[in-house]
Amino acid sequence: MADYPSMTASSAPSAGSRESTILTTDIVGSTALLRRHPNDMMAAMDLHDQILHTAIRRHFGNPFRSTGDGVLAIFERPVDAVMAAIEAQREMRRIAWGPTGRLQIRFGIHTGPTRPRGDHDFFGPALPTATRLQDAANADQILLSDVTVQRVATDLRSAQFRLSDLGEHHFKGIDPIRVHQVSAPDLPNTFPPIGGKRETARGNLPANLSSFLGRERELDELAQMALESRLLTLVGPGGIGKTRLAIEFARSLEDTFSDGAWIVDLSALERDSEVWPSIAEALLILPVPGAEPRLQVLERLHRARAILLMDNCEHVLDPVADAVTELGLTCGDLFLINTSRRTIGVEGEAVYEVSSLDSSSHEDSAAVRLFVERARLINRRFQPTSDELAVIERICTNLDCIPLAIEIAAAQLRRHTLGSIESGVTKPLDLQSSVFRRRTGRHQTLRQALEWSYDLLDPNSRRVLQRLSVFSGSFREEQALAVCAGDIADESEVLSGIDQLVETSLLSRDFGGRHLLRMLQTVQAFAREMLDQTSLLQIVEARHSEVYAARCQQLGQQLAGVNEAKAANAIYDELSNLRTAFERAITRDLKLAADLAAPLFLFNYSHRGAETGNWYERIMARPGAQELEQAPIFLAGAAGHAFHDEGDQQKAAAFIERGLRAEAAGSRTSQGWLPHVAGQMAQWSGDLAACIEHHATAVKQARSAGNIPCEVMSLCMAAFVKARMGDLDGARELVEEAAQTGQKTMQPTLMGYIHYARGGVAQDPNRAIDEYQTSVEWARMAGNHLGARRVKLLIADLQAAQATPAEALAIHLRTLIDLPSHGAAFYNWLTIRSLILPLAQLEALEQLAVLAGALRVSPLKLDKAARNAVEKAKGRLGESNFELAAARGSRFDLAEARRYIIDTLQGMGTN
Repeated sequence: MADYPSMTASSAPSAGSRESTILTTDIVGSTALLRRHPNDMMAAMDLHDQILHTAIRRHFGNPFRSTGDGVLAIFERPVDAVMAAIEAQREMRRIAWGPTGRLQIRFGIHTGPTRPRGDHDFFGPALPTATRLQDAANADQILLSDVTVQRVATDLRSAQFRLSDLGEHHFKGIDPIRVHQVSAPDLPNTFPPIGGKRETARGNLPANLSSFLGRERELDELAQMALESRLLTLVGPGGIGKTRLAIEFARSLEDTFSDGAWIVDLSALERDSEVWPSIAEALLILPVPGAEPRLQVLERLHRARAILLMDNCEHVLDPVADAVTELGLTCGDLFLINTSRRTIGVEGEAVYEVSSLDSSSHEDSAAVRLFVERARLINRRFQPTSDELAVIERICTNLDCIPLAIEIAAAQLRRHTLGSIESGVTKPLDLQSSVFRRRTGRHQTLRQALEWSYDLLDPNSRRVLQRLSVFSGSFREEQALAVCAGDIADESEVLSGIDQLVETSLLSRDFGGRHLLRMLQTVQAFAREMLDQTSLLQIVEARHSEVYAARCQQLGQQLAGVNEAKAANAIYDELSNLRTAFERAITRDLKLAADLAAPLFLFNYSHRGAETGNWYERIMARPGAQELEQAPIFLAGAAGHAFHDEGDQQKAAAFIERGLRAEAAGSRTSQGWLPHVAGQMAQWSGDLAACIEHHATAVKQARSAGNIPCEVMSLCMAAFVKARMGDLDGARELVEEAAQTGQKTMQPTLMGYIHYARGGVAQDPNRAIDEYQTSVEWARMAGNHLGARRVKLLIADLQAAQATPAEALAIHLRTLIDLPSHGAAFYNWLTIRSLILPLAQLEALEQLAVLAGALRVSPLKLDKAARNAVEKAKGRLGESNFELAAARGSRFDLAEARRYIIDTLQGMGTN
C-alpha cells in the first residue's frame, strides 16, 4: 500500500549506486494456502526457497532478501535474471508437491540504479519498479521492463526464450513503462491482461457529480491506517459523510489495485439480511440459478487484487461480520472498507471515526462551501452576500456541519428563504429516542434536520412519506400508488405527495428507463418511526405484502408464456421488496405468504438456486401449513429444492411422502409436481423403470389439472430415459406428445425441453448436438442460464465421445468450470464421473483413483464403463496405492473435488 518515490529516467543515480538487475517474486494466493494447509505450507515454502535460491545462484545472482512469500535477488547481467526465473519456473512445475499443490509464482524484473545497504541488502529505484511488475503479473508469468529488454537485446539470439511486448502500462509511484513478457517453449505463454492502470478502470465507484470538500486530513489519516491494516471501518452517525469519504479514499487507492474498486450498497436490505447476494450483484456477477452467491463471490475474489467497499452496514452487522471475516481469510489481496454507524467487531478491524466537516468560524469553511455549492445546484444564480454567508454559517453550525443535514437544508432554497431555513433548523424538536440515547449533538441534529424537513411538508405529503417507508430498495410508482390506496383514495393526492417528496430530496426518482423511486435509508427510518406513531405500521406493511402478492400473481402468469424471461428478470429486479413482503407475511399471515410463494413455482423450478426456492420449506414448517390449499405443491417445491439445491435425497423423499399423504387426505393436488420430482430422483438413483412410472403419473395428473408445464416436462424426461433404455419408438411418441402440447404456449423453457428430448432420441450424434444447441438457445431466451449449462453437459458428452482422450479431458474440464458448484450438484458429479474414462486412457491413474474416491461418497453411482475403468486402474496401480489415493478423494465435498480437478487436471489435456 505504501508508495515508492518516483524516479524519472533522467534522474541521476546517487553516489555509490550502480546499474543492476533486480528480480522479485511472489507466491499467488499464499495467504489462502497457509490458512487451508498451515502445516504443509511450511514445508512447501522451504522447497520454494530452495528452488529459487538454487536457480538464482546458478545464474550468478544474489538472493539478498526474503519477503515472506517471495525473494528479492540482484544480478550483474539482465539475461542471467531472466534465465534464473525460467529455470525456477521449470523446476516448480517438475517436482511433486504435497497437499498444497504446486505453488504458483509471478516474477518482476527491472534494470536500474541500486546501491548496497549494509552488508547484505540493496535499495534504489530499481526495486519498486520490479515490485510493481511482479504485482501486475499473473500466476506463472515473468514480466520485464523495457530497460531490461534493451540490455538483454544482445543476448537474445542465443537465448532460449522470446519476448512479447505488452505495451505501456501505468503503475502507481513510478513513471509509465513498457512491459514485456518472457515466453519459453515448455512454460505457459498465454495469460489474462496484466495489472496496471488501463484506459477504463475496473470497478463500480460512482462518478463524481458534485465536488468533494474539506476531507484532505481524513484522506491522509486513512492512508496511514491502510499501511497497517487491510480492513478499515469508517464509523459515525447517519449523514456525517461516511459513504462519500470512503468512496474518495477507495478512488485514491484504485490505481494500485489491478482488479478495481467495488462498492456494495447494503442500504436496501432488511435488518440482518444476507449480504452475499448484494456483494455478488455489485461485482456484476450474474444471478445463476443453482449458484450460491457466497461461493461465486469467493471464487471471483480469491486471487483478485481489489478493493471492496461495503456501505451502510449498521443494520446487517452480523452478516457483514461473517462475510468480512471469510473474505479477509480467503482473499489475500483484497482490501476491505466498510461504512457503518457501529463497528463491525471482527479481528484485525481498524476503526476510523468520521467527524463533521470543518466547523471553523469563517465564511470559507468546508461546511459553508458545501451549502453554497449545493444551493447553486438548485439555483445557478445563487451568489450569497456577506450577510447571507453569515446566515449560512449559522445554519451549518446549528446542523453541526453534518454533510447530509447541510445538503437537505440547502435543498430547501427551492421554496424557502435563508432566514426561514435558519429558523427551521433552530426551533426546538422533541425527537429523543432510545436508539440514540448514548449519542448527543450530531446524531440528534441530523434527526432534527429530518423532522424539520418533515414539518415543511403538507399533511398529504407526510402521509405519503410514511406509507412509502415500508418499501425496501427501489420500487415503481404504480406500487407506491397501490400501497397508499389503502387509506388515501385520491390517486392525484398520492402523485402530488410523491412530487413534493422528490422536490424536497426526501425521495429520489430514477429516470433510467424504469421510473423507479428510492428513499434514503435515514429518511426511510425516520418516516417509519412517524408511521409507527400513527399505529398503522403493521397495517401498511400488510398492504405492501398484498401488493406484492398481486405482483407475484401477475409475474406467475407471464412465466407460463412467451414473456417468461421478462418475468424472471422482473423477479430478480424486485427481489428486495418480494423478500421483505414474504418475511413480514411468514410470521403474521401464512395465507398471504402462500399467495406470495405459489405463483413463483415455475420460476423456482427453472431458476434453481434462487433465494425464493426455500420459501416452500419455510412455509411448510409453520403451524397450520398442512391445511393450506397449496400444501402439496409447496411440498413438491420443497422436495425439488432439497434434491437439486442441497443434494439431500433423504430430505427430498420425506417432503414427497408428506405431500402424497396430504393429497390422499383430501381433494388437494400437486397438479403432477410430486410424481414429477420423484421421477427426477429415480432417474438419478438409476431406477429408470420407476422414473418412467413416476413421470407417467405426473403426466396424467398434470393433464387433469391443466398444468401444461408439468405435463410437457414429464413427457420430455420420460422420453429421454426411454431412449436410454433402448425404447426409441416409445421415446419418439412421447416427444411428439410433448411438442403438440408445448407449442401451444411457446414458453421458452418448454420449447427447450422439447428440443432436449429430441436430442435424446436422435441416433446421429451431430443431429443430437444440433437439437441440444437449439435447446440451449431456448433456455437462454427464458433467462434460464443453469438450464442452458445442463444441456451443454450433454453436448460435451457427445463431443468427448468423438475426441481423443486429451481432447475429451479438456472438454469435460471446460464443462465443469462452466457449471456452478451449487444448485447443480448432480450435474457436477455427472461431469466428474465423465472424467474417469479419459483419465484411464491417458494413464493418469493416481488422479483417477482420487476421483473414484470422491465419487464413492457422492449421490451418483458409477456406470458400467466407469466401473470397468476403475477396476483396471486398481490392477495397474496396485490396490494399496489405489485405495490410498481414493481415501484422499473420499474426504472431498463437491467444492473440494472441483478445486482438486481444476488445479490438478487443467493443462493435462493440452500437454
